[in-house]
Amino acid sequence: MWLNLGIIGEVTINQYDRAKFGNALYGAYAQDFLCADGRRVMVAAITPRQWDGFVAATGMAAECEQLAQKLGLNLGLEGDRFKARTGITEILKPWFAARRVEDFARSFNESGITWSVFRTFAQTIAEDPDCSTANPMFSVLEQPGIGSYLVPGSPLSFSAYDREPPTRAPQLGEHTDAILHEIGYSDSEIGTLHDAKVVAGPR
Repeated sequence: MWLNLGIIGEVTINQYDRAKFGNALYGAYAQDFLCADGRRVMVAAITPRQWDGFVAATGMAAECEQLAQKLGLNLGLEGDRFKARTGITEILKPWFAARRVEDFARSFNESGITWSVFRTFAQTIAEDPDCSTANPMFSVLEQPGIGSYLVPGSPLSFSAYDREPPTRAPQLGEHTDAILHEIGYSDSEIGTLHDAKVVAGPR
């Protein structure tokens, strides 16, 4: 994916070797924050609407404007927000540290802010309806020898076609005879291969 991010051109044309920026979003503002309940959230403010909603929901517009004046930047511009990312983060860290996710989740959603809680895989399965059968992309599948578990199908959905459901993985050797028939072996030849333990079916 990095091949399409302009990094090669940036080095070739500008002689700039892009540094590591952690969880910051290059060229705009996005950062993770630790909350009072021990959970961590990621917030992104790429568009002017997202940025305005973010500073309004946190009540930090005045502090951010002071920072902009101090740095000689316009935080209405995504590039300037990236340049000011360290200062912005320092302003906002105490705000998040004093609040639980449930304290601001509704206002963030109503403000159109792009944000999410960082979750472990276990938390995602337990908490996120998008990772459940409520999402038509997911189904519970029975895998022989393993059991039942949630699996994703195709993310593509077309009005004229039904979504293809996920299917279980074949068992080792399940299709041995069918494949041998397909490439021209007779029943007796396949039997000989089984007897000689050259091939095997499912256990």
